Amino acid sequence: MNLDWRQVDIRWFAVTASLLLSIFTLLSQEVPNSDAYTYARTAEVFFTDGLRAAYQHYPWASYSIVIGIVSWSGLDIFSAGLLVNALFYALLVYAFLSIVKEIKDSRPLLVLAAISILVYPQLNEYRDLVIRDTGFWALSLFALWQYLLYTKTQSTKYAVVFCASLLVAASLRAEAVAYLVFTPLGLLLNSRMCTGARSRLLLRMYAIMVALSAGLLILLALMGLNVAQLFIDFASIYEPFITRNFTLNDEERAFLGSLLFTEYAATFSREYIEIFLLAGMIAILLTNLISAIGVPYLLVLIVARLQQKIRLDREIAVPLIFYLCINLIILLGFLLLTRYLTSRYAILMCILLALFVPIVMLHFLESAKPSNQNRIRIVIAIFFSYCAIDSYYSFGESKSYVRDSIEWITQNTDEDTGLVTNSHALAYFSGRVENYDLTQRNLSEEEILSSEVGDTIAAELTFETQRLLERKGIADKLMLLASFPNSQKQRILVFQRVE
Repeated sequence: MNLDWRQVDIRWFAVTASLLLSIFTLLSQEVPNSDAYTYARTAEVFFTDGLRAAYQHYPWASYSIVIGIVSWSGLDIFSAGLLVNALFYALLVYAFLSIVKEIKDSRPLLVLAAISILVYPQLNEYRDLVIRDTGFWALSLFALWQYLLYTKTQSTKYAVVFCASLLVAASLRAEAVAYLVFTPLGLLLNSRMCTGARSRLLLRMYAIMVALSAGLLILLALMGLNVAQLFIDFASIYEPFITRNFTLNDEERAFLGSLLFTEYAATFSREYIEIFLLAGMIAILLTNLISAIGVPYLLVLIVARLQQKIRLDREIAVPLIFYLCINLIILLGFLLLTRYLTSRYAILMCILLALFVPIVMLHFLESAKPSNQNRIRIVIAIFFSYCAIDSYYSFGESKSYVRDSIEWITQNTDEDTGLVTNSHALAYFSGRVENYDLTQRNLSEEEILSSEVGDTIAAELTFETQRLLERKGIADKLMLLASFPNSQKQRILVFQRVE
């Protein structure tokens, strides 16, 4: 049989490309990210002590358990994690293109969409990281596609898959519950149907949601998991933030005033410190959003907005707006609660915004005069080439010195002596730190002084750790053995405790 490649669904080409890119990333990985060691340790606990112990060790153990099961194939735990993430990325790509297809079933649009998601720099920065967020993004996006199909066809199977996808996503990140509970309310705004039909669709969705949730709780109970305790353990992580007073006392206000202003100005400005902090947090939010969407895609969206080139059907736009608003509220709430934020939490919002990039590019291409279309194609090619380079070529420093330091410690220090380190990689690959996942970013004075004479101190030079090692009471007790990558460019220092 002759296969007409032009008839093959572009989504499968994109999925194949995504898997190949992930395999390339897996083969070229240097050192696992810090979060990966938590998942590795939890998988070990699952192997040795069982399911309940894994959840007691880490409340988000589902991801670690999946990685552990995949590692039974013979892969090491970190390669297994990257393989799991490769499958999640493939699902994300498929769901992204499926949503674009619901917007407009156009082969040129799907081609542009496939390229857009495969070379999206901010998303692909995480392709070589073992993180549970990848599964959350993929399942949430897949659930949105199923929701769109449910509103279009009113078929119960799509409602079931929507709810099931977000329930699974909730085992990776709790935010999925917000999408599960509030997104269906968009059905009430569906202009295709009368009010009664909208209400019936919504009630059916919530009935499925309750039924699946109850079934999941029963299943977890039969597996021996205490769901109430898991929820308490999760809430306890944020309890210090929740119980802390959001206002500052006079001492804190005076301290911050002296840091932020001159002594004279602080006298008149301390009463506005809370306003200053709030403005600063909003600036952090905006900075993280810009960082997450990335400058290239942000520029495309700005141009499209200025020229008003983005138009969506109401049935597509409402669910997208619900997802975007939920994500924005979650980001703002998390920032106000914890006083910090990373762009990783905004990636789902930015993936949804990236849906408009291929739409805008196709519009410019189709609306251009025939004489200008080749120029526009060249501009688009250059744009995507830049994004591809940004996505898959690292401009950062090689981490090979970490592997070199591990090898040196293994060959040149006594394995029966203790090892004190602030590097997850050194703690894990040396095999001399049992609770390697609890390794802290900075060495502490207590850790160094509690070590014994002859112990190895391997320090990754963060600013705080370097200052600690330069203190006289600490430096006098350490003898430098080696530095990596070299003595001129020090990133890791290896000492022996001598006193």
